[in-house]
Amino acid sequence: MGAEPGFDPASPKPAHLSPKSQVEIQVVDYSNERLVIHKPASSTLEDFFKETPKPSWVSCRWIYVNGIEPEVVRCLGNSHHLHPLALEDVLDMQTPTKVNWYENHCYLEMNMVKLTETFRGATSASNRLRSFDGPRSRSLASDKFGLSWEQVSAFLTADGTVITIFEHSGKDVFQPILARLQSSQTVVRSSNDPSMLLQAVIDTTVDLSLPIGKAVAEIFDELERAVLYNPRIPQSKQLHVLRSGLTLLLNNTIAIGGLVKTLCDHRPVTDLNESPAAPSMSSPTPRVQVGNSQSQISPMARMYFQDVQDHIQTLSNSTHMSIRSAENLSSLIFNSITANQNESVRKLTLVSSFFLPLTFLTSYFGMNFDTMPSVNDQNELFFWGIATPVMFGTLILLTVGPKWRGLISWFKRGRKVRER
Repeated sequence: MGAEPGFDPASPKPAHLSPKSQVEIQVVDYSNERLVIHKPASSTLEDFFKETPKPSWVSCRWIYVNGIEPEVVRCLGNSHHLHPLALEDVLDMQTPTKVNWYENHCYLEMNMVKLTETFRGATSASNRLRSFDGPRSRSLASDKFGLSWEQVSAFLTADGTVITIFEHSGKDVFQPILARLQSSQTVVRSSNDPSMLLQAVIDTTVDLSLPIGKAVAEIFDELERAVLYNPRIPQSKQLHVLRSGLTLLLNNTIAIGGLVKTLCDHRPVTDLNESPAAPSMSSPTPRVQVGNSQSQISPMARMYFQDVQDHIQTLSNSTHMSIRSAENLSSLIFNSITANQNESVRKLTLVSSFFLPLTFLTSYFGMNFDTMPSVNDQNELFFWGIATPVMFGTLILLTVGPKWRGLISWFKRGRKVRER
Protein backbone atom coordinates (compact mmCIF):
# COMPACT_ATOMS: atom_id res chain seq x y z
CA MET A 1 0.00 0.00 0.00
CA GLY A 2 2.88 2.35 0.77
CA ALA A 3 2.49 6.02 1.54
CA GLU A 4 -0.94 6.71 0.12
CA PRO A 5 -2.56 10.14 -0.20
CA GLY A 6 -4.89 11.15 2.59
CA PHE A 7 -3.05 9.26 5.36
CA ASP A 8 0.21 10.48 6.81
CA PRO A 9 1.53 8.30 9.66
CA ALA A 10 4.32 10.79 10.27
CA SER A 11 1.89 13.56 11.19
CA PRO A 12 2.00 14.88 14.78
CA LYS A 13 0.39 12.44 17.18
CA PRO A 14 -2.65 13.84 19.05
CA ALA A 15 -2.57 13.76 22.83
CA HIS A 16 -5.34 11.16 23.06
CA LEU A 17 -3.43 8.50 21.10
CA SER A 18 -1.73 5.73 23.02
CA PRO A 19 2.06 5.33 23.27
CA LYS A 20 3.33 2.37 21.31
CA SER A 21 4.39 0.57 24.48
CA GLN A 22 0.81 0.66 25.80
CA VAL A 23 -0.82 -0.79 22.67
CA GLU A 24 -1.99 -4.37 23.19
CA ILE A 25 -2.28 -6.62 20.13
CA GLN A 26 -3.61 -10.16 19.92
CA VAL A 27 -4.24 -12.20 16.80
CA VAL A 28 -6.77 -15.01 17.15
CA ASP A 29 -6.85 -17.59 14.35
CA TYR A 30 -9.72 -20.03 14.60
CA SER A 31 -12.03 -22.43 12.83
CA ASN A 32 -14.62 -24.82 14.19
CA GLU A 33 -11.81 -27.30 14.94
CA ARG A 34 -8.81 -25.26 16.09
CA LEU A 35 -7.93 -22.00 17.82
CA VAL A 36 -4.51 -20.36 18.04
CA ILE A 37 -3.70 -17.07 19.78
CA HIS A 38 -0.68 -14.92 18.86
CA LYS A 39 0.55 -11.91 20.85
CA PRO A 40 2.85 -9.90 18.58
CA ALA A 41 4.46 -6.72 19.84
CA SER A 42 3.53 -3.46 18.16
CA SER A 43 7.17 -2.94 17.12
CA THR A 44 7.28 -6.29 15.32
CA LEU A 45 3.74 -6.32 13.93
CA GLU A 46 4.82 -5.79 10.33
CA ASP A 47 7.28 -8.69 10.52
CA PHE A 48 4.60 -10.86 12.12
CA PHE A 49 2.22 -10.41 9.18
CA LYS A 50 5.03 -11.23 6.73
CA GLU A 51 6.19 -14.31 8.61
CA THR A 52 2.76 -15.54 9.78
CA PRO A 53 0.24 -15.25 6.98
CA LYS A 54 -3.25 -16.50 7.53
CA PRO A 55 -3.15 -20.34 7.48
CA SER A 56 -5.38 -22.28 5.12
CA TRP A 57 -7.26 -23.98 7.97
CA VAL A 58 -8.29 -20.64 9.50
CA SER A 59 -11.85 -19.59 8.74
CA CYS A 60 -11.48 -16.24 10.54
CA ARG A 61 -8.54 -14.22 11.79
CA TRP A 62 -9.35 -11.69 14.49
CA ILE A 63 -6.80 -8.90 14.94
CA TYR A 64 -7.53 -7.23 18.26
CA VAL A 65 -5.84 -3.89 18.99
CA ASN A 66 -6.35 -2.05 22.28
CA GLY A 67 -4.91 1.45 21.96
CA ILE A 68 -4.56 3.76 18.97
CA GLU A 69 -1.06 4.32 17.59
CA PRO A 70 -0.45 5.73 14.07
CA GLU A 71 2.36 3.27 13.30
CA VAL A 72 0.17 0.30 14.20
CA VAL A 73 -2.71 1.67 12.10
CA ARG A 74 -0.32 2.21 9.18
CA CYS A 75 0.97 -1.36 9.48
CA LEU A 76 -2.57 -2.76 9.48
CA GLY A 77 -3.43 -0.66 6.46
CA ASN A 78 -0.39 -1.82 4.50
CA SER A 79 -0.75 -5.49 5.34
CA HIS A 80 -4.49 -5.74 4.64
CA HIS A 81 -4.85 -3.07 1.94
CA LEU A 82 -7.23 -0.90 3.94
CA HIS A 83 -8.52 2.30 2.38
CA PRO A 84 -6.62 5.44 3.47
CA LEU A 85 -9.87 7.31 4.19
CA ALA A 86 -10.85 4.59 6.66
CA LEU A 87 -7.41 4.81 8.31
CA GLU A 88 -7.89 8.57 8.71
CA ASP A 89 -11.22 7.96 10.44
CA VAL A 90 -9.59 5.52 12.86
CA LEU A 91 -7.20 8.25 14.05
CA ASP A 92 -9.95 10.90 14.23
CA MET A 93 -11.76 10.65 17.57
CA GLN A 94 -14.62 12.83 16.29
CA THR A 95 -15.67 10.45 13.52
CA PRO A 96 -19.44 9.85 13.66
CA THR A 97 -21.00 6.39 13.81
CA LYS A 98 -21.10 5.00 10.28
CA VAL A 99 -20.42 2.02 8.01
CA ASN A 100 -18.65 2.17 4.64
CA TRP A 101 -17.99 -0.50 2.02
CA TYR A 102 -14.81 -0.40 0.01
CA GLU A 103 -13.47 -2.63 -2.73
CA ASN A 104 -12.20 -5.46 -0.53
CA HIS A 105 -13.41 -4.64 2.98
CA CYS A 106 -16.15 -3.18 5.11
CA TYR A 107 -15.35 -0.46 7.65
CA LEU A 108 -17.53 0.63 10.56
CA GLU A 109 -17.13 3.19 13.31
CA MET A 110 -19.11 3.57 16.53
CA ASN A 111 -18.84 4.64 20.17
CA MET A 112 -18.77 2.36 23.17
CA VAL A 113 -20.58 3.90 26.16
CA LYS A 114 -20.23 2.19 29.52
CA LEU A 115 -20.86 2.76 33.21
CA THR A 116 -17.96 4.10 35.29
CA GLU A 117 -17.52 4.73 39.00
CA THR A 118 -16.06 7.81 40.68
CA PHE A 119 -13.59 8.01 43.50
CA ARG A 120 -15.38 8.50 46.81
CA GLY A 121 -12.74 11.00 47.89
CA ALA A 122 -13.14 13.24 44.86
CA THR A 123 -14.64 16.59 45.86
CA SER A 124 -14.41 18.92 42.90
CA ALA A 125 -16.12 18.33 39.59
CA SER A 126 -12.79 18.22 37.76
CA ASN A 127 -11.46 15.52 40.09
CA ARG A 128 -14.63 13.49 39.69
CA LEU A 129 -14.27 13.63 35.94
CA ARG A 130 -10.62 12.59 36.14
CA SER A 131 -11.58 9.62 38.27
CA PHE A 132 -13.21 7.88 35.31
CA ASP A 133 -11.07 5.40 33.42
CA GLY A 134 -11.50 7.14 30.09
CA PRO A 135 -10.39 10.32 28.36
CA ARG A 136 -14.00 11.32 27.63
CA SER A 137 -16.49 10.96 30.43
CA ARG A 138 -19.45 12.59 32.13
CA SER A 139 -20.69 12.45 35.70
CA LEU A 140 -24.26 11.27 36.15
CA ALA A 141 -24.50 11.13 39.95
CA SER A 142 -22.03 13.05 42.08
CA ASP A 143 -19.51 10.75 43.83
CA LYS A 144 -21.42 7.68 42.65
CA PHE A 145 -21.17 6.90 38.95
CA GLY A 146 -20.94 8.33 35.48
CA LEU A 147 -20.48 7.21 31.91
CA SER A 148 -17.49 7.22 29.60
CA TRP A 149 -17.35 6.74 25.86
CA GLU A 150 -14.64 5.77 23.43
CA GLN A 151 -14.25 5.05 19.76
CA VAL A 152 -14.46 1.52 18.34
CA SER A 153 -13.26 0.85 14.78
CA ALA A 154 -13.76 -2.44 12.96
CA PHE A 155 -12.86 -3.87 9.56
CA LEU A 156 -14.30 -6.95 7.84
CA THR A 157 -12.04 -7.90 4.93
CA ALA A 158 -12.69 -10.11 1.93
CA ASP A 159 -10.25 -12.79 3.12
CA GLY A 160 -12.17 -13.41 6.37
CA THR A 161 -10.18 -11.11 8.67
CA VAL A 162 -11.84 -8.99 11.35
CA ILE A 163 -9.82 -6.07 12.73
CA THR A 164 -11.06 -4.26 15.83
CA ILE A 165 -9.34 -1.17 17.24
CA PHE A 166 -10.31 0.22 20.64
CA GLU A 167 -9.08 3.33 22.39
CA HIS A 168 -8.29 1.83 25.80
CA SER A 169 -11.09 -0.44 27.11
CA GLY A 170 -10.99 -3.21 24.55
CA LYS A 171 -10.65 -5.91 27.22
CA ASP A 172 -14.29 -5.37 28.20
CA VAL A 173 -15.22 -6.66 24.74
CA PHE A 174 -12.30 -8.98 23.99
CA GLN A 175 -12.45 -11.17 27.11
CA PRO A 176 -16.11 -12.32 26.88
CA ILE A 177 -15.83 -12.98 23.13
CA LEU A 178 -12.56 -14.89 23.56
CA ALA A 179 -14.26 -17.04 26.21
CA ARG A 180 -16.93 -17.90 23.65
CA LEU A 181 -14.35 -18.66 20.97
CA GLN A 182 -12.53 -21.07 23.26
CA SER A 183 -15.61 -23.30 23.21
CA SER A 184 -16.23 -25.07 19.92
CA GLN A 185 -19.95 -25.35 20.73
CA THR A 186 -20.70 -21.62 20.48
CA VAL A 187 -22.26 -20.21 17.33
CA VAL A 188 -19.54 -17.62 16.77
CA ARG A 189 -16.93 -20.41 16.74
CA SER A 190 -18.80 -23.25 14.99
CA SER A 191 -20.24 -21.09 12.21
CA ASN A 192 -16.82 -20.34 10.64
CA ASP A 193 -18.34 -16.97 9.74
CA PRO A 194 -16.27 -13.77 10.16
CA SER A 195 -19.40 -11.62 10.07
CA MET A 196 -20.66 -13.51 13.13
CA LEU A 197 -17.55 -12.33 14.98
CA LEU A 198 -18.35 -8.76 13.91
CA GLN A 199 -21.88 -9.27 15.23
CA ALA A 200 -20.49 -10.47 18.56
CA VAL A 201 -18.28 -7.38 18.86
CA ILE A 202 -21.21 -5.01 18.23
CA ASP A 203 -23.52 -7.00 20.52
CA THR A 204 -21.02 -6.96 23.39
CA THR A 205 -20.39 -3.25 22.88
CA VAL A 206 -24.12 -2.51 23.10
CA ASP A 207 -24.54 -4.73 26.18
CA LEU A 208 -21.92 -2.66 28.03
CA SER A 209 -24.41 0.23 28.03
CA LEU A 210 -27.23 -1.75 29.66
CA PRO A 211 -25.97 -1.38 33.29
CA ILE A 212 -26.36 2.39 32.96
CA GLY A 213 -30.14 2.01 32.96
CA LYS A 214 -30.13 0.01 36.22
CA ALA A 215 -27.86 2.54 37.95
CA VAL A 216 -30.01 5.44 36.76
CA ALA A 217 -33.17 3.69 38.01
CA GLU A 218 -31.68 3.45 41.52
CA ILE A 219 -30.76 7.14 41.49
CA PHE A 220 -34.28 8.02 40.34
CA ASP A 221 -35.79 6.09 43.25
CA GLU A 222 -33.64 8.03 45.73
CA LEU A 223 -34.34 11.37 44.07
CA GLU A 224 -38.08 10.71 43.87
CA ARG A 225 -38.34 9.98 47.59
CA ALA A 226 -36.26 13.06 48.40
CA VAL A 227 -38.37 15.28 46.14
CA LEU A 228 -41.64 14.03 47.63
CA TYR A 229 -40.49 14.71 51.20
CA ASN A 230 -38.29 17.77 50.75
CA PRO A 231 -38.03 19.33 47.26
CA ARG A 232 -34.98 21.55 46.85
CA ILE A 233 -33.30 23.43 43.99
CA PRO A 234 -30.01 21.41 44.14
CA GLN A 235 -32.04 18.34 43.22
CA SER A 236 -33.02 19.98 39.93
CA LYS A 237 -29.34 20.61 39.17
CA GLN A 238 -28.58 16.95 39.74
CA LEU A 239 -31.46 15.99 37.45
CA HIS A 240 -30.15 18.33 34.76
CA VAL A 241 -26.74 16.62 34.82
CA LEU A 242 -28.43 13.21 34.75
CA ARG A 243 -30.67 14.18 31.84
CA SER A 244 -27.71 15.51 29.82
CA GLY A 245 -25.83 12.23 30.21
CA LEU A 246 -28.89 10.20 29.28
CA THR A 247 -29.41 12.33 26.18
CA LEU A 248 -25.84 11.55 25.11
CA LEU A 249 -26.51 7.84 25.66
CA LEU A 250 -29.77 8.01 23.71
CA ASN A 251 -28.13 9.73 20.73
CA ASN A 252 -25.37 7.12 20.66
CA THR A 253 -27.89 4.28 20.90
CA ILE A 254 -29.92 5.65 18.00
CA ALA A 255 -26.74 6.00 15.91
CA ILE A 256 -25.70 2.39 16.58
CA GLY A 257 -29.24 1.28 15.75
CA GLY A 258 -28.88 2.93 12.35
CA LEU A 259 -25.51 1.23 11.84
CA VAL A 260 -26.94 -2.21 12.62
CA LYS A 261 -29.90 -1.61 10.32
CA THR A 262 -27.50 -0.64 7.53
CA LEU A 263 -25.54 -3.86 8.05
CA CYS A 264 -28.75 -5.90 7.92
CA ASP A 265 -30.16 -4.16 4.84
CA HIS A 266 -26.96 -4.02 2.77
CA ARG A 267 -26.79 -6.27 -0.27
CA PRO A 268 -24.01 -6.53 -2.86
CA VAL A 269 -25.05 -4.54 -5.92
CA THR A 270 -23.80 -6.15 -9.13
CA ASP A 271 -25.97 -4.43 -11.71
CA LEU A 272 -27.93 -1.23 -11.26
CA ASN A 273 -29.63 -0.93 -14.67
CA GLU A 274 -29.94 -4.39 -16.17
CA SER A 275 -32.60 -6.96 -15.32
CA PRO A 276 -31.34 -10.57 -15.15
CA ALA A 277 -34.51 -11.87 -16.85
CA ALA A 278 -34.33 -9.48 -19.80
CA PRO A 279 -30.78 -8.31 -20.53
CA SER A 280 -30.41 -5.34 -22.83
CA MET A 281 -28.52 -6.29 -26.02
CA SER A 282 -28.70 -2.98 -27.83
CA SER A 283 -27.23 -0.72 -25.17
CA PRO A 284 -25.17 -2.71 -22.66
CA THR A 285 -24.62 -1.00 -19.34
CA PRO A 286 -21.51 -1.36 -17.24
CA ARG A 287 -21.76 -3.73 -14.26
CA VAL A 288 -21.14 -1.97 -10.98
CA GLN A 289 -19.64 -3.98 -8.11
CA VAL A 290 -20.08 -2.52 -4.62
CA GLY A 291 -17.96 -4.46 -2.18
CA ASN A 292 -16.73 -8.01 -2.37
CA SER A 293 -19.18 -10.83 -1.77
CA GLN A 294 -16.85 -12.36 0.81
CA SER A 295 -16.86 -9.17 2.92
CA GLN A 296 -20.63 -9.01 3.10
CA ILE A 297 -22.81 -9.83 6.10
CA SER A 298 -23.97 -13.44 5.94
CA PRO A 299 -27.66 -14.39 6.26
CA MET A 300 -26.94 -15.99 9.64
CA ALA A 301 -25.27 -12.81 10.89
CA ARG A 302 -28.24 -10.75 9.65
CA MET A 303 -30.55 -12.94 11.73
CA TYR A 304 -28.40 -12.47 14.83
CA PHE A 305 -28.16 -8.73 14.16
CA GLN A 306 -31.92 -8.63 14.68
CA ASP A 307 -31.27 -9.68 18.27
CA VAL A 308 -28.82 -6.79 18.57
CA GLN A 309 -31.55 -4.49 17.27
CA ASP A 310 -33.83 -5.77 20.05
CA HIS A 311 -31.18 -4.87 22.64
CA ILE A 312 -30.76 -1.46 21.08
CA GLN A 313 -34.51 -0.87 21.07
CA THR A 314 -34.76 -1.89 24.71
CA LEU A 315 -31.90 0.42 25.67
CA SER A 316 -33.38 3.26 23.61
CA ASN A 317 -36.83 2.88 25.18
CA SER A 318 -35.51 2.72 28.74
CA THR A 319 -33.23 5.72 28.18
CA HIS A 320 -36.08 7.72 26.67
CA MET A 321 -38.32 6.87 29.63
CA SER A 322 -35.54 7.91 32.04
CA ILE A 323 -35.23 11.26 30.28
CA ARG A 324 -39.00 11.76 30.53
CA SER A 325 -38.88 10.81 34.21
CA ALA A 326 -36.09 13.31 34.83
CA GLU A 327 -38.09 16.06 33.13
CA ASN A 328 -41.23 15.19 35.10
CA LEU A 329 -39.28 15.09 38.36
CA SER A 330 -37.77 18.50 37.60
CA SER A 331 -41.26 19.90 37.00
CA LEU A 332 -42.44 18.35 40.25
CA ILE A 333 -39.61 20.05 42.15
CA PHE A 334 -40.47 23.52 40.86
CA ASN A 335 -44.21 22.96 41.22
CA SER A 336 -43.79 21.77 44.81
CA ILE A 337 -41.55 24.69 45.69
CA THR A 338 -44.01 27.10 44.08
CA ALA A 339 -46.93 25.51 45.92
CA ASN A 340 -45.07 25.79 49.26
CA GLN A 341 -44.31 29.43 48.57
CA ASN A 342 -47.94 30.10 47.66
CA GLU A 343 -49.08 28.46 50.90
CA SER A 344 -46.64 30.61 52.89
CA VAL A 345 -47.91 33.73 51.15
CA ARG A 346 -51.53 32.70 51.85
CA LYS A 347 -50.83 32.24 55.56
CA LEU A 348 -49.01 35.56 55.70
CA THR A 349 -51.93 37.24 53.95
CA LEU A 350 -54.41 35.81 56.48
CA VAL A 351 -52.33 36.99 59.40
CA SER A 352 -51.94 40.45 57.87
CA SER A 353 -55.67 40.62 57.14
CA PHE A 354 -56.49 39.63 60.70
CA PHE A 355 -54.36 42.39 62.17
CA LEU A 356 -55.23 45.01 59.56
CA PRO A 357 -58.35 46.33 61.41
CA LEU A 358 -56.40 46.33 64.65
CA THR A 359 -53.67 48.38 63.04
CA PHE A 360 -56.23 50.82 61.68
CA LEU A 361 -57.99 51.23 65.04
CA THR A 362 -54.66 51.58 66.85
CA SER A 363 -53.69 54.35 64.48
CA TYR A 364 -57.04 56.02 64.92
CA PHE A 365 -57.18 55.90 68.70
CA GLY A 366 -53.53 56.81 68.92
CA MET A 367 -54.15 60.27 67.52
CA ASN A 368 -53.30 62.95 70.07
CA PHE A 369 -56.27 65.28 69.76
CA ASP A 370 -57.73 67.11 72.76
CA THR A 371 -61.24 66.98 71.28
CA MET A 372 -61.51 63.15 71.31
CA PRO A 373 -63.74 62.24 74.28
CA SER A 374 -63.88 58.62 73.09
CA VAL A 375 -60.19 58.44 73.87
CA ASN A 376 -59.80 60.79 76.77
CA ASP A 377 -62.88 59.70 78.73
CA GLN A 378 -62.67 55.88 78.16
CA ASN A 379 -60.26 53.14 79.26
CA GLU A 380 -58.62 50.41 77.16
CA LEU A 381 -61.69 48.16 77.41
CA PHE A 382 -63.50 50.53 75.12
CA PHE A 383 -60.78 50.01 72.49
CA TRP A 384 -60.95 46.20 72.69
CA GLY A 385 -64.72 46.28 72.64
CA ILE A 386 -64.51 47.85 69.22
CA ALA A 387 -61.38 46.07 67.88
CA THR A 388 -62.41 42.48 68.65
CA PRO A 389 -65.71 42.44 66.66
CA VAL A 390 -64.06 44.27 63.79
CA MET A 391 -61.17 41.78 63.56
CA PHE A 392 -63.41 38.70 63.63
CA GLY A 393 -65.85 40.28 61.20
CA THR A 394 -63.02 40.98 58.74
CA LEU A 395 -61.74 37.39 59.09
CA ILE A 396 -65.22 35.99 58.39
CA LEU A 397 -65.59 38.16 55.32
CA LEU A 398 -62.20 37.02 53.97
CA THR A 399 -62.79 33.31 54.52
CA VAL A 400 -66.52 32.77 54.22
CA GLY A 401 -67.30 35.69 51.92
CA PRO A 402 -65.99 34.02 48.69
CA LYS A 403 -68.08 30.92 49.41
CA TRP A 404 -71.25 33.02 49.94
CA ARG A 405 -70.54 34.94 46.75
CA GLY A 406 -70.20 31.65 44.86
CA LEU A 407 -73.44 30.38 46.39
CA ILE A 408 -75.28 33.57 45.43
CA SER A 409 -73.93 33.33 41.85
CA TRP A 410 -75.07 29.69 41.62
CA PHE A 411 -78.53 30.67 42.92
CA LYS A 412 -78.84 33.44 40.33
CA ARG A 413 -77.84 31.09 37.46
CA GLY A 414 -80.40 28.53 38.64
CA ARG A 415 -83.08 31.23 38.80
CA LYS A 416 -82.36 32.29 35.23
CA VAL A 417 -82.59 28.70 34.05
CA ARG A 418 -85.98 28.24 35.72
CA GLU A 419 -87.28 31.47 34.21
CA ARG A 420 -86.42 30.17 30.73
